[in-house]
Amino acid sequence: MKLFKIKSAALALATIVIGFTSCLKDKDYEDGIIQSVTPGDNTPSIVEIKLTAGDVSNFLIASFDNSDNDTVVSLVPVNLATKDPAPQDLHVTVVADQSLVDAYNDANGTGYADPSAFITIEDGGVVTIPKGSNTAFVKVKFKPSAFLGTTWAAGFRITGIQESGFDVSGNLSTGIVAIVIKNAYEGNYTTTGFLYHPSSPRGIADNKYISTVDANTVAVDLGDLGGSGYQAWVYVDPVTYKLTITAAPGAAGAPYTQFDAGLPSSNPGYTPQWSGSAQCNNTYDPAAKTFYVRYGYMGSTGWRVTEEILEMQ
Repeated sequence: MKLFKIKSAALALATIVIGFTSCLKDKDYEDGIIQSVTPGDNTPSIVEIKLTAGDVSNFLIASFDNSDNDTVVSLVPVNLATKDPAPQDLHVTVVADQSLVDAYNDANGTGYADPSAFITIEDGGVVTIPKGSNTAFVKVKFKPSAFLGTTWAAGFRITGIQESGFDVSGNLSTGIVAIVIKNAYEGNYTTTGFLYHPSSPRGIADNKYISTVDANTVAVDLGDLGGSGYQAWVYVDPVTYKLTITAAPGAAGAPYTQFDAGLPSSNPGYTPQWSGSAQCNNTYDPAAKTFYVRYGYMGSTGWRVTEEILEMQ
């Protein structure tokens, strides 16, 4: 799963579900690679909220299977950013701070609602990083079905560390997680296609995870460039199954342009290079659970365009 990252907020959150399946948008988080660069020997030991291993954007969208049951999840990773693990148990206090979400909404034109009525922070918000470890999690309890129909986001802030000799991070002390219920399109896909590029054209044959943004929108990597920050949001019209493709907030190469009728004929202009090109008209086939996409962005030497057929596994 991939993270999609918002540049304008120094915020963070994450999820591991206990008792039901969750999905995160950051593979580094899922693989446990959430520790930051180790400070030098003379640098204070820093404690931080750290979801995004690659940058300090620290905004994640976490999706969950629908359920009417109260569920406890390990939601917010609290990290001791040192090479060596904690020499003793560390007790870190984390509180809810919805003003972070308000500021995020103002800065990004979003409308994430306040889920505080549906979320309970476990253990009084005290996170214990055990001796010999670098990371522990704020646990929260909520009922996933309460999050249907609206987009929600919760903010959190580190307010203190009980033990002396440890400092709260200056730029990674806060975090936001947007909580969504998995839509019908989320899952693993096989993708075949072609990436048209002025100097480096190439075929595409890969597996991708398409993740939920909201009830009818998913996030997907552009071609084979996801590792470089190229990610699209794809809205599926629930009636016509026509796709609307835009760059994810903070994505590399933005803005993105979709090409419904065919490849661009100029700058530099392309002709089809694989047998599936004609099918890539930016539609979704609900029976086959397959996306047919053609979109791209303008680079310094012309268009870079991906054509892909993504079929759910």
